[in-house]
Amino acid sequence: MSILALREIPDDSELRREWDALAFETHSPQVFYTYEWARAVHLAYGESLCPLLLLWRDDDGRLAGVAALAAPKDGPVSFLCATTGDYCDFVVRAKDAAIFTAQVFEKLRQMGYRDIVLTNFPEDSPCYANLDSTTRGFHRYARTAYWCAQLQLAKIVEDSGKPALPRQKMVRRSLRAMGGGAALPTISEATWEKMDTLLPEFFRAHVARFAFTGRISNLARPERREFLLELAKLLGPSGWLCVTRLNAGARTVAWNYGFKFCGTTFWYQPTFANDFEKYSPGVVLLSKLIEEAAQDSSMETVDLGLGAEGYKDAFANASRRTMYVTLHGSRFKQWREMARYRLVAMLKTNPSMEKFAGRIRKAFRSSRERFRSQGAKETIQWAGSRLRRLLWAHDEVFFYEMTNANPGAKSGGLFLKAIDFDTLADAALQNANDEGTMAYLLRCAERLRTNAEGRGYALSNAAGELLHFTWAGPFENFYWSELNSQLPTPVPGALVLFDSWTPVSQRGRGYYGPTLGLVVAKLREEGKRSWGFSASTNTSSVRGLEKAGFRRDFSVFRRRFLWRQKVVQKNAA
Repeated sequence: MSILALREIPDDSELRREWDALAFETHSPQVFYTYEWARAVHLAYGESLCPLLLLWRDDDGRLAGVAALAAPKDGPVSFLCATTGDYCDFVVRAKDAAIFTAQVFEKLRQMGYRDIVLTNFPEDSPCYANLDSTTRGFHRYARTAYWCAQLQLAKIVEDSGKPALPRQKMVRRSLRAMGGGAALPTISEATWEKMDTLLPEFFRAHVARFAFTGRISNLARPERREFLLELAKLLGPSGWLCVTRLNAGARTVAWNYGFKFCGTTFWYQPTFANDFEKYSPGVVLLSKLIEEAAQDSSMETVDLGLGAEGYKDAFANASRRTMYVTLHGSRFKQWREMARYRLVAMLKTNPSMEKFAGRIRKAFRSSRERFRSQGAKETIQWAGSRLRRLLWAHDEVFFYEMTNANPGAKSGGLFLKAIDFDTLADAALQNANDEGTMAYLLRCAERLRTNAEGRGYALSNAAGELLHFTWAGPFENFYWSELNSQLPTPVPGALVLFDSWTPVSQRGRGYYGPTLGLVVAKLREEGKRSWGFSASTNTSSVRGLEKAGFRRDFSVFRRRFLWRQKVVQKNAA
């Protein structure tokens, strides 16, 4: 019995049949262990993950073990499905787990791999149980990765046959409120034909929901969206896909991209519409999904997946532990791994220290990226400039009254959209690899979430691309970070345009001026006067304002030495 190593998950119907048959014979069959799952990961992430597939056949040539791994050039070997699967394991029968696990690690040693990270490894897996005896030559460290909440249906079904679930009064109230007294249907789809139109709506809602909570959804990444699309294509024919929606009238207000596999219903990737948050549509959908699973005699478990969200505890009556395992050829690397984990665990007990450590990590990453992209000389000059400004600063900011707005930019196919969470979701989907823009979108989301004064505007074209963003708010009491102070308003009720941003992909195309022109025209229709501003050193911003025809009204000078500063205003000549 030997192991064959492949550098891909091949499009092979016979391998698919053998692999899936073996997956059903494992200790705890999971949809994450199937050929379809590994193939979808390969199609979406293959270039970055570099698949390494180890196939083990018995003396009769029958498939007896599968290890779907990733072996990137600049990182450790890992499970191929580590970033997508709730559970990751070797696909092998329990009786063969020890010998196959030993052969996998021996093969990796022969191939020269000395660093291995296996996360989401189920603690109850026979392969995990045999690590002590199968990882000779490696120094191993294991810690808890997740406690995955589960619901055993047999424990909650009453004599009437109906499940006893928590929060049912709240669920009934929410259903009445959302449906206006009408019953709200849940609709489950399992075929690819339905996914083509359903999933883009789900993607947008998920990204918008994460923006509302101050986070970036993994679905903002095109690779993740491609993965779910490919997975839907592959799982659909087997009937293992189950995308469930909760509808209020003609509108979907909650989704779950999930699965039904080998007696388990999976709550895998849910989301809901932000404007329905007060009705808890996610909890309502989960309750209805559990009710449907309880009525299906083939279902035994509802798996609530990774993550320690509080609502899961209200439903769960069981759990499954997964482990994070590192194996290194060097004992020093093992000790470093242990020290890092214990340091992080210690910092988490002190929120202020954790926050400080986060800022240090962010600053370090930023400096490292600057060093890589600009080189040592520019990095040193930048650091020196930052240090000098901490001690002494001399700044000038130009202010422009926005009087010559030119709404004719509309004739070029450009128009304004209000910035809301759906707009932010569209922007995130278009700029997933632009870190600066993603940080800007989170800043916009914070304003929307806290109902901060001001309105946001985005410039769009007919194709739906979002080209430029800006905000308008009251001039009075506005804090000017460039001047570290507030300024008296030029006229009562004046507005200021601030926090403008152009995504990297759209820069150099002259969208700044048209955006301001359209915004100013809109504000003038409302009887508002507005001002724009720019640091004198920001030549591109100054050029854009003046090219758009805005007149410089006054300048403000700031001189600062250590903690003392002086601000002087001067009218333009």
